[in-house]
Formats: sequence, structure tokens, C-alpha cells
Amino acid sequence: MPLKFELLCIDQQEKVKFKKPKNFIINLSTIESLWHSEPLISDNYLEINDNIQKIKVSVQPFDTSKMVTGGRFSSAYYIIAEGEFDEIEPFRIKLIDQLRDLGFDHRQILIDHVSNDIALRIYPLINSIETLLRKYIVKFFITKIGTDWWSVAVSKENRDKADSKKKNEVVFTKVVVTNVALLNFDQLGKIIYSQSSIFTKIEDVLGKVKAATDLESLKQELLEGNYAKYFKDTFEQNDFQKKWEQLTFIRNKVAHNNYFVQKDLNLANELYDNLKQIINNADSSIDALTLSIADKEAVIKAIDDLFEIEKEEKQLEQQEGRINEEIEDNCLQVTNTEGSVQPYLILNEEDLIFQLGECSKSPDFPNFVGLKSFVRDYLGPKGYSFNSSYALINLLEDKGKIEIYEVPNPYKAFNTTAIKLIE
Repeated sequence: MPLKFELLCIDQQEKVKFKKPKNFIINLSTIESLWHSEPLISDNYLEINDNIQKIKVSVQPFDTSKMVTGGRFSSAYYIIAEGEFDEIEPFRIKLIDQLRDLGFDHRQILIDHVSNDIALRIYPLINSIETLLRKYIVKFFITKIGTDWWSVAVSKENRDKADSKKKNEVVFTKVVVTNVALLNFDQLGKIIYSQSSIFTKIEDVLGKVKAATDLESLKQELLEGNYAKYFKDTFEQNDFQKKWEQLTFIRNKVAHNNYFVQKDLNLANELYDNLKQIINNADSSIDALTLSIADKEAVIKAIDDLFEIEKEEKQLEQQEGRINEEIEDNCLQVTNTEGSVQPYLILNEEDLIFQLGECSKSPDFPNFVGLKSFVRDYLGPKGYSFNSSYALINLLEDKGKIEIYEVPNPYKAFNTTAIKLIE
């Protein structure tokens, strides 16, 4: 199907040497660089046909007498070019260049089906690669941090931006977690290549400086970010940032209905192939990656800091009489027998080891201590945070202070996960 390219051209400076449409058509027909064959001019001198390129160009005079500003320009035309994609795509630019050389100083595109066609070819590539990176980010951070990853690994600025867009998604936000889907294309890429350090408080930074054994590791942890090192081999060394920023530029052109040329489509296809390979390779290596003990400590510290912020916000809401009555299982607070709201407490390593030791002596746990029972049934009623407790237990396992193992369950098909101190 032929594609249409329509523009308006006006001679504002009275530089065009012809005024009549007939002379305009004749002048166009003499420009050899535009045509692949001897152009055929219609009987009314308003249309040119190139039978080899299969391109048709027609002109219509444009009435400038109704303009409020400016003079009445003697040379003003609508120009419409039509042809198949492969021919009309390069023809557009050559035509505009020639109109400029003829003296038309005001040139404005009205319809560009070629750019529309290119944008429609590019958008599926962008949609596919964005979906692929969303999957990788969610998979990486949930498997390495847990369901709290959004608060820990994403900046508050980006979290707020995502929250502000929830009204744009009225169906799925009610039934699934949509945080990553609400990030802009560029924000999504920056999660990979602009990770900042978890350590934001000055005392945390000073603590890391004092504990550092060499400058390079300190730089990596405080300047490059806690997760940058896990993305280095798969993303950084393959120029992910440069490629993502190039595709972001093209994506923004699609979103804003800008003009396109063939090289934009070629670059979009090339970037798509490269980024798809980078992300797929990274995805295949997720299971082999393990957060260092230092990074796990940083995660726990970040969760605790977030808890303190949330606790202060809840206390403020309580003072203002706006406490939410619905408290979900994973909230960071618990209700006591009197009905007042108490914040969950945060365990440190020494306290958790002490609590596990005491639990092991309890007659309620004669044979073993179940991991879930310890966190929810033993620590929970004491006011300790589920998420923080689980994170600390995993860290202590890495440090060799706690063992997590499986115990046969006579009542269910699956084993029970148990926990014990390592003597």
C-alpha cells in the first residue's frame, strides 16, 4: 500500500523564481537527483509520476490571504508524495532539500506515513525488551533480597514516581504488584547502571570506611553501589548503559510521535538484538550469584532504617487519628491484647541467638524448632518483625552461626524447615 508524505512549503522571502503551479511542477521535474526515470507530468500540470520509483508527487496552491500575521505570500503549496516504503523513505529527505534550494524557507510536514510505519515497527521491539528487563529485575532482587526489595533497592524518588502513576493502571494495581511496570523506560535501565549505595547515613558511611581493608572495595561499595558488582560482568562489560540510553532516545521519539528515517529502524533492530542477548545471559546466571555477607548486612540495615521511618509515620498518623484499621500479616506493627498499636521490634545478632537458644529449651519445641514457628509463633508475639528476623537468620546462616535444615513431616507431603544453633 502506498505511503503518503505531505508537507506545506511557503516562500516567505520572495526568493522563489516562479509563482504559478505549472512552473513549480516543471522545475521539480528538471531536478535529476529526485527521479529514476523521465518524470511524466499530468495534463493539468499539478502532478508528476516516476514509473520506475513508483512515486507520485502532486502540488496544490495554498491560500495565504486569510493569514492574520505576515504578508500574502505568492508562492505557497501543499506537496503530497506517495510511494512504497523503500522508495518514498529516502525520497522525502531529497524532496525537502530541493524545496529548500528552490527558495521555500518555511517547510512543515503535515502527514508522514513513513515515520508512522517505522514507529509501528520499532514499538514491539521496545515493548519486548522492556518486558524482558522488568522480568530480570524482579527475578534478581526477589531471589537475592526478598519481597522487600522495592523499598531497599529502588530510590525513594523512583518509588514516589511509580506510586504517582498507580491511577493510570486501574485494573491490575488492585490484584497484583505493579511497581516495576509503573517505572519509565529510562528509570528501569537506571536500576541496573545507576545503583547507589544502600549506606546513606553518615554514620554508616564512616563505619564502612573504618572497616574497609582496601580502597578498591570501599570505592565499589560506597560509590558504585551495592549491586553494581553483580551486574558488572553481565551488563557493564557489554555496554548496557550506552545501548539502553540509545534505545531510550528512540523510544521517546516513538512516544512523542516524532519523525523517523531508515537508520533509526536499523539501529532499533540492532539495539534490540544486543540488549536481548545481554539480558538473557544475565538471567541465565542469576542462580549462580550470591550476595556477600556485607551486602546482606547492608540490606538488613536498610530494612531496619525503613522500619524506623515507617514507625515514625505511623506514630504521627496515630496522633492525628488516622491509623489504618486493617493490619495485614506482613505489616511492620502488631496489636496487643488491649488493642493499642505497638511497633515491631528489631533483633540484632546477639538477641536472635539468645532467643533461639531459649526457644530450643521450650517444651513447646521438644524435638526441633521450625523456622516458621520460631519467627511467627515465638518471636512474633514478642513484637519482633517477621521480615527483619528472616533476613537476620539468613545472614547468621551465612556466617556459620545457625543451621537451617529439613525435618520429615509425618502430616504433610513436604518436609518442615527447621533451625538450630551451631555449637
